Amino acid sequence: MKLLRHYLLMLPALAAGLGIPVAAAAANAAEPAIPAVAGSAAAPLEAPVPVTPEHFLPQLAAQLATHFRPDGELQLDLLRNWTAPATPASAWEMTVVAPPPSLAPQLIVRVRLVSAQRSLGEWNLPLRVRLWADAFVARQPLPRGQFLDTALFDLRRTDFIHDKEAVPASTALESLSAARGLGVGAVLSWRDVVRRSLVQRGSRVEVLAGSGALTITMKGLAMQNGALGETIVVRNPESRRDFSAVVTAENQARVTF
Repeated sequence: MKLLRHYLLMLPALAAGLGIPVAAAAANAAEPAIPAVAGSAAAPLEAPVPVTPEHFLPQLAAQLATHFRPDGELQLDLLRNWTAPATPASAWEMTVVAPPPSLAPQLIVRVRLVSAQRSLGEWNLPLRVRLWADAFVARQPLPRGQFLDTALFDLRRTDFIHDKEAVPASTALESLSAARGLGVGAVLSWRDVVRRSLVQRGSRVEVLAGSGALTITMKGLAMQNGALGETIVVRNPESRRDFSAVVTAENQARVTF
């Protein structure tokens, strides 16, 4: 500091000897400025995401989907207006406090807003619930007893919460037949189908009877209809005795001793 004070005292004389105005010399003697470095300033922080339904309803839907594992896409909507809290300064999540016992068209769900591992409040939210997936729609008139196949249907996006009886497009139709007639454009429901009978009453059935490695094949008369895996009564046409057999394929059954 003494050396700096001595230099400043000497500055007028030096300036006069060099022909420099004293004010200019004093300015040049000041501490030099540090040049700005491109990009050294901190980048502005993004504005925090507001707590709005468009942001937290997908979070709640994902949590409920993980809990219930429904076959389709779960969609939630608020049934009435909701006053949003102040936007948290850091990242936040809306969590389900306790899942409802089951999915229904309308639910009241207890939720909690969490930010920085702190609870910022809890609310009971009234929600409308929809579950979207593809359903079968008849492409042509289908008579009762028609064996079903995917070629007979188009697909339509359907709310399975509202239409609980609709048959989802993931269902294998080959084992089903129409329990009643369907018109064009009708959504296939579980009330419209029955398990397809692979064995018809009065038809001839090939029966495989076996015990261990020993098996024999015989012909029998079906005394009732039967779908795959069902047990039916079969009559031996020679002895006229009835026995039970399990349907394994079309007009085929098996007996195990």
